[in-house]
Amino acid sequence: MPNAVAFRDQLMDWVYEKAHGSVTENIPIMEFAEGVGLNRDGAYTLLRFCRDQGLLNDKASGMGNPCALLTSYGIADVLERRRRRADPALRAGACRTGLLRWFYRQRIAQVHMPITGEFGDDDEALWEGTRFSDIEIEDAAEYLADKRLIKGVNVDQLRGPVRAEITSEGIDCVTDWEGNVSQYLRDQRGYGPTNYHGPVIHGNAQGGQWAWGNRDVTQNQTTPAVAPGFEPLAEAVAAILKQLPAFGLDPDDQLDIEAAANEVLAEVQQRDPEPRRVRRVLAALKGFLMPLALDAAREEVRELAQQGLDQINASL
Repeated sequence: MPNAVAFRDQLMDWVYEKAHGSVTENIPIMEFAEGVGLNRDGAYTLLRFCRDQGLLNDKASGMGNPCALLTSYGIADVLERRRRRADPALRAGACRTGLLRWFYRQRIAQVHMPITGEFGDDDEALWEGTRFSDIEIEDAAEYLADKRLIKGVNVDQLRGPVRAEITSEGIDCVTDWEGNVSQYLRDQRGYGPTNYHGPVIHGNAQGGQWAWGNRDVTQNQTTPAVAPGFEPLAEAVAAILKQLPAFGLDPDDQLDIEAAANEVLAEVQQRDPEPRRVRRVLAALKGFLMPLALDAAREEVRELAQQGLDQINASL
């Protein structure tokens, strides 16, 4: 049986369509589960996974019939994913990263000069609930070859190598930068900060100060330590809190967003943040920002909310 949680994004899209974006429609999910090769146990596993992330409610399930109700966070998750899915620049970056990581895994598996097109059947080729197209994979292969991260055999009819292997530079990108091609190339050119050389943040999250990579920082109060790898997320959330007064929200709405943001910051201060909890509290924060980005009366507020969402997405 396939890995049930791998179908999380597809299930969310499917439930959203069946429920017409409503939080009141109870949707049985066995039709979806059977369509992707999951049995009843797999359907329940997937449903509970989405429930634990705050995306779906399973309170109507029973008698061996798994059913899902969308939450407001689930709606925000679907809408935000659709926005990212439609962004060609984000898709291109994700495809390059996925393809390079795939070539690295082929090297480890001792596959000599794997066929580039076979990447399309791999889990890495599934992004935001949809697979990369053949054209996107060809473009990614051409780009990686141009940047000397892979090398291989070209034919006139296609862009990029049809068979290739990862280079030593590509291996560095995967092992030291988790395959993030844009960050690796930016570092090679010496352009600005990266995840590994994080900026110093003096935010106003409940009066706290945030710092990392802070050998030369002097502060007048205790600085909460951000867990390694979560620095960009902490920076993004601290920036949202700093800009929040400009939203001009009702006091209750502002308090709700502040509470959600501070939950995120509190979790990333833990020695070993729990990914599931981070996702859940982050979904709550995005659930507050998404309606503002879509429907706020003032254009300035819509732009600020969208900027906050973009900052969060860029940090993940």
